[in-house]
Amino acid sequence: MNRSTKSNKQPKNFSKNQILEKAFQYHKEGNIVEAENYYQNFLDQGFRDPRVLSNYGVISQQKGQINKAIKLFEESINLYPNSPDAHSNLAALLKDKGQLEKAEESIRKAIKINPNFADAHYNLGNILRELGKSKEAELSTRTAIKLNPNFQKAYSNLGNILWDQGQLKEAELSARKAININSKYVVPYSTLAAILRDQGKYKEAFENYIKAISLAQNKSHYYNLIAQFLKSVVNPSVLSKDKLRPVLILLLSRDDIHHKYLFRAFDSLYDKKLLRELLISKNNIFNEDCFKNLLKDNLLIEALKKVLFVNSEWEFLLTKAREKACHLIASSNTNLSCLKLDFLIAIAEQCFINEYVYCSSKEEEEIINNIISLSSKCDLSETHITLLACYKPLYKLLDQIPYLMAVTSDNNNFNKLLKLQIIEPIDEINLSKSLKKLGNINNHISKKVQSQYEDNPYPRWRHGNPLKKFKASAIQIINAEIKPNSLYFSPKPNKLKVLIAGCGTGNQILGAQRYKNALITAIDLSSSSLSYAQRKMNELQINNVELIHMDILEVSLIGAQFDIIECSGVLHHMDNPQEGIESLLSVLKSNGYIKLGLYSELARKDIIKAREYIYNNNLNSSENSIKMFRKNINTGQMPELNSLTLASDFYTLSSCRDLCFHSQEHRFTISKLREALSINNLNFYGFFLPQEIKSLYKKYFPYDKKQTNLKNWEKFEEKKPNTFRSMYQFWAGKN
Repeated sequence: MNRSTKSNKQPKNFSKNQILEKAFQYHKEGNIVEAENYYQNFLDQGFRDPRVLSNYGVISQQKGQINKAIKLFEESINLYPNSPDAHSNLAALLKDKGQLEKAEESIRKAIKINPNFADAHYNLGNILRELGKSKEAELSTRTAIKLNPNFQKAYSNLGNILWDQGQLKEAELSARKAININSKYVVPYSTLAAILRDQGKYKEAFENYIKAISLAQNKSHYYNLIAQFLKSVVNPSVLSKDKLRPVLILLLSRDDIHHKYLFRAFDSLYDKKLLRELLISKNNIFNEDCFKNLLKDNLLIEALKKVLFVNSEWEFLLTKAREKACHLIASSNTNLSCLKLDFLIAIAEQCFINEYVYCSSKEEEEIINNIISLSSKCDLSETHITLLACYKPLYKLLDQIPYLMAVTSDNNNFNKLLKLQIIEPIDEINLSKSLKKLGNINNHISKKVQSQYEDNPYPRWRHGNPLKKFKASAIQIINAEIKPNSLYFSPKPNKLKVLIAGCGTGNQILGAQRYKNALITAIDLSSSSLSYAQRKMNELQINNVELIHMDILEVSLIGAQFDIIECSGVLHHMDNPQEGIESLLSVLKSNGYIKLGLYSELARKDIIKAREYIYNNNLNSSENSIKMFRKNINTGQMPELNSLTLASDFYTLSSCRDLCFHSQEHRFTISKLREALSINNLNFYGFFLPQEIKSLYKKYFPYDKKQTNLKNWEKFEEKKPNTFRSMYQFWAGKN
């Protein structure tokens, strides 16, 4: 039994051997508190024994006292250099602290002492994989398996290593071997699922993710893996609906998931014929039998609150439902039933997420204005407040309806709506007053871009996974994104310095939490965006990030050099992208890496048409202008721009403005990328793309093993012009 209460016993008047005997006895019995007490007393009396130091180190490691454990293992090794266990334990701790080269040195000593130590070979494989030495990692892991043919973790890890190398068939066999050894071990199921996904075996991959969830104790990580998987599935209808629905309900019940990944999977569960019937109905759809079923649909209600609906049919239905609710409330002057109110609350949350991008009629606007006028004469009901929240963010009505700040309810869903639309925005306004600021924003284009994002912080997001428990080395992360290419660099023992240049509302910061042992600096032009980011960082208790309000052009004022720089979707909105690159490279270490995201000329042909239409028709970027532009496309009045409805960015006000109405936009070709890389003395290391695209590229250019030949990629993009629809995203480093 592992007793966690503090011991009051003190080993008094015991000899050295008696203390040792007691300590080892308590440790063997699982009485860790008493064992620790005796180990500490032994050391306090000036005695030293490598067994005590090693055992005490293990206890300290289990308690998360990493620095203390390292010192104990080091002292144990000094006393008895030939202990393979102590070297192995020390290596594991050094690896966790990011000191990979020291960890490699320590584990190799363990192997030298005992060449048949299977665990040591396995641990060496893990360290080498993090160092980017994939082939060496494979050899070490295979050695561990040779020494212990039933070494399940080694088979599982070998599957990951082979997956890194793109050897999917061999990786699958290794993961299956791990499962055959012990079907209750969770890790190989998620490994196998990822391998199957990359082979396009989505249905089988889904089954293995579900199995991983059923076995996992720390389910958060595996829920996020299955959410990412659902995003990647080309056709979600191939998945079992009976299994998909409960998985989605589980995912939507959590606040540590990127819910934006779930829409296509969610949408695949609903009968489009039913939606169309509701759209053409001339009755109040609240009274339709099929709509009554939707009112009771918990999956739909929760999805409306957390998932952005990026589909025209759903937009039409929700717009119609909001309109009918508006007329129903105005005509009957009664409160809605609990069922209908909860549905309307969900619509209000969806409208807040999409920044009220749906169009409304003059009649609806009159009803809303009448309710606002009514508020000065009497307190509004929950029904009326919810209806207002479907058309306007409540915090912007506080001047007209100040008592909204004091409204409380027994309805938990209504209270959550008030938190979303009043408390959180006010929190952001207060946070904006304490943001750190460096330099000035002087460039005229920078000022225009700043103004846009002050009005429309982008992108808005509600929930995500801070990745606090599942981190990786920088090289492991980079190699996962550029594979089949792979790099190796010597990690430094100090903190990894990461710069997010143009962090927006902080979603990219959340992604950067995957870096092990990192200190993150995040900068942006927009104080509104940074305030949003700071609120989310506070909410998620992320404390390794410094936010700075500043222009990329003045990034040198930070006074630091960075190991990693991420700058995605930013440089193409600058007056001169080359100046932005030069500014960033001035603060990138000589052995650092930079990830850039730039618009593709070929992939944005429809966006170019849209921008030409906007320019030729003198449309501005006002809210009404964007809404009418969208309405004209949605209703088929501009068929040449219909493809925009397939872009998720079409479905919020800020993202549509960013997509089509941006005040500044440069676009690149791969030829221009090559030129930019050459001018800035940068090596190209690989694009970050879905596996199915890289697999297709391999069929066209099988001899480009590393997939880094940009001339080949130029030919590929000509054949597949939508390849870089979400930008050219790639890693590079200084020559």
